[in-house]
Amino acid sequence: MQVVLPQGAYQAVAGDGVQEFRGVPFAQPPLGEARFKAPRRLPDSDAVARADRYPLPSLQVRNPMMGVEDSGEDCLYLNIWVPEGEGPFPVMLWYHGGGYVAGSASQILYNGAALAASQRVIVVNAAYRLGAHGFADFSAVAPELEADTNLGLRDQVAALEWVNRHIEAFGGRPDRVTIFGESAGGFSVATLMATPRARPLFQAAIVQSGAADFALDPEEAAKVTRAFVGALPGDGDAADKLRAADAKAWIKAQNQALRTLVRRGQRDTTPQFAMNFMPMVDGDLLPRLPVDAIAAGEAADIALMAGVCRDEYHFFQYAGPLAGFPTVEELRGYDDEEILRRFERALPGNGERVLAHYRRAVTPDPARSNMDWFSAMETDRLFRMPTLRLLDAQAAHRADTYGYQFTWPSQQFGVPMGACHVVDVPFVFGVTDTVPGQFFTGGTDEARALSERVRADWGAFARGEAPSGPAWGEGRRVVQYGPGDATAPLFQADDEALWADIIPRPRPGTAQ
Repeated sequence: MQVVLPQGAYQAVAGDGVQEFRGVPFAQPPLGEARFKAPRRLPDSDAVARADRYPLPSLQVRNPMMGVEDSGEDCLYLNIWVPEGEGPFPVMLWYHGGGYVAGSASQILYNGAALAASQRVIVVNAAYRLGAHGFADFSAVAPELEADTNLGLRDQVAALEWVNRHIEAFGGRPDRVTIFGESAGGFSVATLMATPRARPLFQAAIVQSGAADFALDPEEAAKVTRAFVGALPGDGDAADKLRAADAKAWIKAQNQALRTLVRRGQRDTTPQFAMNFMPMVDGDLLPRLPVDAIAAGEAADIALMAGVCRDEYHFFQYAGPLAGFPTVEELRGYDDEEILRRFERALPGNGERVLAHYRRAVTPDPARSNMDWFSAMETDRLFRMPTLRLLDAQAAHRADTYGYQFTWPSQQFGVPMGACHVVDVPFVFGVTDTVPGQFFTGGTDEARALSERVRADWGAFARGEAPSGPAWGEGRRVVQYGPGDATAPLFQADDEALWADIIPRPRPGTAQ
């Protein structure tokens, strides 16, 4: 299959039930002075390319676990899977996770072939600038650069615009686009729902382990950016240091800046550690906090499915040795004082009462540690409660708002991980038999069967049909994928009440 576009022609690679286009550019490389600018459209060209090589991921720390060995700044590319047969096909545009500092559109877990072939949809995976490249506010520290804000978010919008301009040439429907993503990709999808320039370009959104409150005030973004620039080598001013920094210096300074504490979601009750490069409420591309915009009805034209994995934070807490964090044995050594200290750091002024609640509500697994209390709390603080707020906000304006929860248990590193972060991804993409898919799911016949069910729901939603679970407005229940009841509430009443003042209901104000 060859597709001819104004920017050039691309020859696909034949796959199992699909034609695959690897490394198709959607914008000019953000190099030189373009490092600080919004993505630029590609010029017209008569060139013909064989789209058979996956692109280089956005600049980041080497991460073999994610399949990232090399990375660089020339990163604005798409991977596209087109099912065999006659279209036009609905389109599913994926934004990868990785905490806004890591990940790749070409990871094995995100291979779109099985999803595209089984659901007869076109799957597009989009890259975007990460870390300081994507989410520092250079305009706050070096105005002479005339830098644009929210570069990573602008990349995501540019990919969406490219899909709307060109996907028809691949057999796709530009009027039936679903954006979906997990973790930082899920945060991105919720943010795009609140981005006026993006909203007319898609009809449905799937937020996997995401939230609509992962955004910063300009002051917070500037604080992180100053920490980043301060860690760059050189004696010149900020602009000189930013222009001169090579990849090694850039990553080293970025790692230093990750230590900066920020106010997530424009509030003091949810300080954010480590993951502090994220979209900024700049009053321009992103006018207001996403969850507030959604609550005001600004995304009323978009159908929504949003959900979580029941034990999200186990992945971060008990897979720690991969990233140099404590082992399970070390975690078992934490006494009550240390556990309380960690609760109070995550929830200033609320740590003691919240710890008391989770001690009552959670029985630690003897194969793990008493830090199960902390993991349950962080799962709720980062993912489950923000997802509930997002579902409530959108369901006030759209009946076709759906929630889900994965309960599939994962076993990694000799530790029972529960339904941890990322466990949903191999089911969505139908890659449970791959090495990383087996790592999360076990690769069993039962896992394959669940993947078929999950893909059927994702595909139905992308076609504009109802997935298998109840609408959120019918009783605030989510469909469950894995062991347990078919549907369940995300929170019991007393659990939800605990968070009322910490992650309060959004402030809708007036729709813009």
